[in-house]
Amino acid sequence: MVIRITSIVLSLSGLIALIQGLLFWAGVALNLISMHMLLGLLAVAALWVIGIAQAFSKAGNWIIAACALVVGAVTIVIGLYQSSMMVGEFHWIIQVVHLVLGLLTIGLGHMGAARYRKGSAR
Repeated sequence: MVIRITSIVLSLSGLIALIQGLLFWAGVALNLISMHMLLGLLAVAALWVIGIAQAFSKAGNWIIAACALVVGAVTIVIGLYQSSMMVGEFHWIIQVVHLVLGLLTIGLGHMGAARYRKGSAR
């Protein structure tokens, strides 16, 4: 039940953060950056819960657990410091990396949650 709720939290926070990020990229709603950061932290926390569940589950996968922890940490670091990275005309590269990491956070979390549910159904 915890993984199902965590998966829902990951979906909602990840989707809303993704939409907000695309709005920021378009130059709209820049006053919601703090909310975007909070939603991103919530998505990463959900990813970490799923990753830890993978690590301690009998049918879990250590590779998924390790990737969840690393991807979450890198997503947070890039997200917090992206405004000071590659400032100038090539800042879009950091934005694309952050977008890919956000999508990877959501995808990896759902992959881990599905694998956990499949392993616990046996």
